[in-house]
Amino acid sequence: MRESLRKSGVDIIGDVPWGMHFCQFYQTKEDLMDILIPYFKAGLENNELCAWVIQSSEIEEAKAALRKAIPDVDVYFGKGQIEVIPHGDWCVNKGISDSERVLNGWIKKLDRALINGYDGLRLATDIFHLEKKYWGDFADYEEKLDSIIGNYRTMALCTYSLDRCNATEIIDVVINHRFALIKRAGKWEQIESSRHKKSEEKIRNLANIVESSNDGIVTESLDGIITSWNKGAEQIYGYSAKEILGKPASILEPPVLVEETKELAELIKQGDRIHHYETLRLRKDGRIINVSLTLSSVYDDSDKLTAISVITRDITESKKAEKELLKSEERYRIVTEQTGQVVYEYDSRTDKSSWEGAIEEVTGYSFKEFNELGKNVWIKNIYPTDKNSVGKEFQKVRKKGRKFKEELRLRKKDGTCIYVENSGVCLTDHEGQPYGAIGLLKDITSAKLAKVQLRENEERYRIATEQTGQLVFDINLETFEFKLAGAVREVTGYNPEELENLDKSALIESVHPEDRTELLDSFRKSFEKEKKFRVEFRFRKKDGNYTYAENSGVWLDDEGKVYRAIGVIKNITEWKLAIEKVEASEKKYRSFIKNFHGIAFQLDENFIPLFLHGAVEEITGYSEKEFMSWVKWKDIILPDDLSFVLKEEKKIRSPQSAGYEEIEFRIKHRDGRIRWINEVYQKIPQENGKPELYQGTIYDVTERKETEKFLENIETARKKEIHHRIKNNLQVISSLLDLQAEKFKNIELVKNSEVLEAFKESQARVISMALIHEELYKGGGMDTLNFSSYIEELVENLFRTYRIGKASTSLNMDLEEKIFLDMDTAVPLGIIINELVSNALKYAFVGREDDERIQIKLCREEFRESKDNMEGKNNKGLKKNSFVLIVSDNGTGVPESFDLKNPEGLGIQLVTALVDQLEGKIELKRDPGTEFIIRFMVEES
Repeated sequence: MRESLRKSGVDIIGDVPWGMHFCQFYQTKEDLMDILIPYFKAGLENNELCAWVIQSSEIEEAKAALRKAIPDVDVYFGKGQIEVIPHGDWCVNKGISDSERVLNGWIKKLDRALINGYDGLRLATDIFHLEKKYWGDFADYEEKLDSIIGNYRTMALCTYSLDRCNATEIIDVVINHRFALIKRAGKWEQIESSRHKKSEEKIRNLANIVESSNDGIVTESLDGIITSWNKGAEQIYGYSAKEILGKPASILEPPVLVEETKELAELIKQGDRIHHYETLRLRKDGRIINVSLTLSSVYDDSDKLTAISVITRDITESKKAEKELLKSEERYRIVTEQTGQVVYEYDSRTDKSSWEGAIEEVTGYSFKEFNELGKNVWIKNIYPTDKNSVGKEFQKVRKKGRKFKEELRLRKKDGTCIYVENSGVCLTDHEGQPYGAIGLLKDITSAKLAKVQLRENEERYRIATEQTGQLVFDINLETFEFKLAGAVREVTGYNPEELENLDKSALIESVHPEDRTELLDSFRKSFEKEKKFRVEFRFRKKDGNYTYAENSGVWLDDEGKVYRAIGVIKNITEWKLAIEKVEASEKKYRSFIKNFHGIAFQLDENFIPLFLHGAVEEITGYSEKEFMSWVKWKDIILPDDLSFVLKEEKKIRSPQSAGYEEIEFRIKHRDGRIRWINEVYQKIPQENGKPELYQGTIYDVTERKETEKFLENIETARKKEIHHRIKNNLQVISSLLDLQAEKFKNIELVKNSEVLEAFKESQARVISMALIHEELYKGGGMDTLNFSSYIEELVENLFRTYRIGKASTSLNMDLEEKIFLDMDTAVPLGIIINELVSNALKYAFVGREDDERIQIKLCREEFRESKDNMEGKNNKGLKKNSFVLIVSDNGTGVPESFDLKNPEGLGIQLVTALVDQLEGKIELKRDPGTEFIIRFMVEES
């Protein structure tokens, strides 16, 4: 019984009539209370008796939730307007074996509520603790409750936990309720039951029929309350839907026709039919109008009368519309021609027909020809077989005055055959007797050919899917009908017909027991989120053997309601076995890495690690996970070595690279220690133009480096000792030469002779070599010496030797700092300087007493990379520099007869020979004074 709309308290639902039976699916208690608290609050505030059936252990928690949301709820508890009832009192925990007894209990509670002055009963039942074996009994109870609740001042909300329902049970629940509430992406959504939509769809279909006219369509409940009101009704009566809904239909009766609405409703309840009943009705503004009423019954899917549909036509407006139609007939004809369809009207009373629209386009006949020939040209050109097959059905439709739709083959004027769709409605008079038809003819040849093409495509699709080795399925979730295609027998062992005829329980039993829960949970979760699904499970084929299968697909929805699932199932047994082999191989690899004392790595094209396995933490102090997340390998490289490492990376990236590199550098361990590592890596080319990868190994070579350093220190000490001994021996030789020269001085015959000069020159040469070894012994390096410092000491020694007692000769030295040369260069270069300076001291200033100047300059000219380095040889740290040595004086100069290429003196011969040994060049400038310019190249550390 419906009297007026009630406030549900739930925003997404709004106001609802009595007899509403709906459900809620929830995952958390917060979701449950989100709906139930406002639901009961609205009932209490609107004078309804409220009953909440829950588990006895949760009663106090429920009351606390109510008190928190409704401050004065204890007042309602005190006067008995709300009850929290344990499940056991209503047999919910262990099923409902006697559903009639439970339903009668609710009816009695409603009767008591009405006697006590309440407007009705508001129920809520939580089904969380219902045992699975009693699910069938409770579903039957829900169905019976749903079928009778519309007759009472009652509304009922049933709440279900999603964690306790599988996919099949969810479908059963939705079917037995008017609609369901479910939370998706944090928002509540309303999903209507397909069964309960049918009666409303009938009403909407009726509304669609008259929506293009000015007719009004009104739905009345069986007790005379207006429950729907279209725009046509608003135009006719002047009331808006907001003003009229929930009011009695008698409000539209004029004073002279009191009780007429009730009498007409009684006739409908008795099974009578009322068509085009002409009477009077009262508008909102007080005017009485003439109307034609058509009353019809509205049934639910169980053929139970649920409402009365009233179609109202204002006769005056209809007559005006007819006149307008006559005036615009030509315009109508032009418009219909543009539709590509033929519009016709036939009146059997006069046996006349009229045709409009694209007549020539569809039939080949002109407008004039078709209208002159009338219906005969139509009947004549229908294929006889089609005429016979549709004739009987059309007669049935015609007698009942219903809509019709049929497909026929029609022969056009030129003899070609086309397919046409003939659709329309049979016209009936005020007594319900058919007298004609209005319809449309549409050329559907292209659509028919498309269907043929579709069938062919479906056959090709079937053949193609069979070749993929996969089973393709299409499931209708409302009817649970499913279609199969593809390699059904190959995947399952069943024929498609056998598998389609299996019920859903048998299909679920074919899944391995250990995989069923995961499979159903995966479906449920993806269904709730309307996402794609993909799940692996074991399936028992027809022969009883299990295979691994992968089920993947997608849920399809229409206006927020999921109604269909499409996907594929493929046999992945071979793939699973291959995975097991890979896992076994991975296990062996892990075992190898576990005992591996280095680091195995792979890098992407930007030298970013893809993986690091092995003794990562032992060598670096950081875990593999840290390197893959926030620690960068370059950050632990010692800054002094970073540029070298980056240079090597750039080298291996170049196309000219051999693709293999081995380098050693230092890193900083997490604990602060400096560790030497040896890194070997190679370039891995990729196919299809993909970026190259790099892989290799890293070892801690700190102990080896420390050992090498120790041995190097020993070698350094040994070399220092050797240099010290050589220097001492050369000084002994120099002393012996000096003693011998002193001895010759005392002999009168050799005074001022060449013998003494030869001894002095030999002594200077020995001293120049001894100074080199002294510098090497004093310096930190054992193989190179600071040559600029050496020159200064050498020249000072020469000045002491050759200019004793004469202080007028000045020395100007322009020596570049930090020129380090090895012994192979320093010894010959030292002798060259010794010869040139000693010659200047001996011969350049003969006969002069003042302004005697000697200049020595040594500097680099330009940088040039070592030839070995340019050829890719492993001469690390070496570069080749070009040097210039200039020894000049402002003395008398050399004679014009002096030939540098063929010198006669032993000293100059020694100079040119040593310049050739250095692979250098010597140049002589004569004016003013004498200037020797020597250019040479040296590999400098």
